[in-house]
Amino acid sequence: MNEGGTTEKAYWSKEISDLLGVAGSTMRKWCLALEEQGYTFLRGANNSRVFYDKDILLLRRLKVLMQENKMALDIAVKFVLSGVEDDKRTEGVHEENAVHSDVPVDIANNEERVLLNQVIEKLDKMEEFNRTLVSQIERQNKYIEEQLHKRDEHIMTALRESIETKKLIAASQEAQKEENKSFWQRLFGK
Repeated sequence: MNEGGTTEKAYWSKEISDLLGVAGSTMRKWCLALEEQGYTFLRGANNSRVFYDKDILLLRRLKVLMQENKMALDIAVKFVLSGVEDDKRTEGVHEENAVHSDVPVDIANNEERVLLNQVIEKLDKMEEFNRTLVSQIERQNKYIEEQLHKRDEHIMTALRESIETKKLIAASQEAQKEENKSFWQRLFGK
């Protein structure tokens, strides 16, 4: 309980996996990846993870990055943690469903809003960058397709010209043979 006498609601893994629409094993995998990068979840009396609003926000952001933006887990974890200051990360073991804090809820919520706005701003920039990147890739693919089409046209034209040239050479050689034959026939009378 904090000074104002209010408590922040705590959630368990099952509740969060249901809320996020992911399997429990996926939640564990995500939490382990976050913990490997230094993020610490509060633990209940039985050492199971306890989740608070800021943890849920972090996990939601992770889900969006992985499922909608197709980021790899390790990259998504680093990205979401880049918006979390070290002193804002949760730590320690607390009683179940209660937070003991000297910070009034309004201040904590304000800090969370600021943090959320920073994360959203970073995501907006990242989405804009992704849109720009996709646009550039599409232009590059169109250019490559056009160049390949031009190359194919040049190759076909060169092949046609080569075939025509060979036909003309063959016809010329045949005419030369006939002319040479006629010359010898005229010369020897045969």
